[in-house]
Amino acid sequence: MIKFIKGYIYTQIQTTKHKLWVSFYITKFCFKLIKRSLFHDLGKYRNREAKFFAKTIFKLKSSTYGSDEYTALLKEIEPAIKHHYSKNKHHPEFHKNGFSDMSIIDKLEMICDWKAATKRHHDGNINKSIEINQKRFNYTDKDKELLISITKELN
Repeated sequence: MIKFIKGYIYTQIQTTKHKLWVSFYITKFCFKLIKRSLFHDLGKYRNREAKFFAKTIFKLKSSTYGSDEYTALLKEIEPAIKHHYSKNKHHPEFHKNGFSDMSIIDKLEMICDWKAATKRHHDGNINKSIEINQKRFNYTDKDKELLISITKELN
């Protein structure tokens, strides 16, 4: 009986330690995401990007993501777009091998960015954006399904 009680107490202590470590690692991810949220797109406030976005912001808002009109508007502000992509890890263009080089934190910030961007367009649709971007960034159907499942968690 004493052996059982010792085993029971030991199990409770080990389970508590395990639970605390899991909590530590989840919290670590959370802090990384919170930091990303606080620093997200700060470059757009600086003149190097802001002056370009100011020229097209209203046209971009009324355009359809992925359309020829949208693509032409991005071309007008290409210097700002290139600068922005080169400074922000949540864009596949930042990485040498695009989407496949992104960390899970990069991808989580990216999908939150895409979801937020749908709010800017009158016809924004995150699933449509994921579909368009699969061709653009050449990610797999499995990656596409993962991104869709993440957006379900955001709703």
